[in-house]
Amino acid sequence: MTDPRMLLLWDSPNIDMVLGQLILRRKPTGRERPRIDALRGWLRERADDAVELDGERPTVEASVFANVTERTFTGVVGWAEVVRQQGFRMFLKPKTRDDSDVDDDILDLLAERHREGGLREALIMSHDGMAFAEAAKLLIADGVRVTALVFPEHAQQLCQVDGIEVFDLEDVPGLFEQALPRLTFASLPAEGRWLEPIGEI
Repeated sequence: MTDPRMLLLWDSPNIDMVLGQLILRRKPTGRERPRIDALRGWLRERADDAVELDGERPTVEASVFANVTERTFTGVVGWAEVVRQQGFRMFLKPKTRDDSDVDDDILDLLAERHREGGLREALIMSHDGMAFAEAAKLLIADGVRVTALVFPEHAQQLCQVDGIEVFDLEDVPGLFEQALPRLTFASLPAEGRWLEPIGEI
């Protein structure tokens, strides 16, 4: 029998886009991006907790996928070293066109691990429902636990998949050094909240 496995798939361009364009409204700084050590600790705890469900601790495989241009290569390689030191795999792909991304590479790894057997949980760290909702449905139908590790307000298509578990990225302890300026229904106080302009009249 194949050993149980937990697989994290981190779509770095998508997480960066949602952080920058939809939450911060500017390019995130290094300190505003997810902390890899905090994610590593959370994954270890989640694997420990899985023993209660399956009776066996799964092997954790965590992979980060990123596009890189010649201009950004040096900075991304530095970050890749930090990622790898924490036990994550890193997939770097040259960004040759504006519409080139890593979605197919993520889906390829997910399908490969599923074919190999033993996949107990797939954690999808991406808001791209168009890319990943169908794959999530197939996995769930085959008895694989699927978790969307996202900002739920920006991942509606993925979060609406029947049987998917949704885990808010900000609920991972220490993943962000400070609270993000998110606008959700739950963040509205009973007395209301002003939203300041982000453009000029």
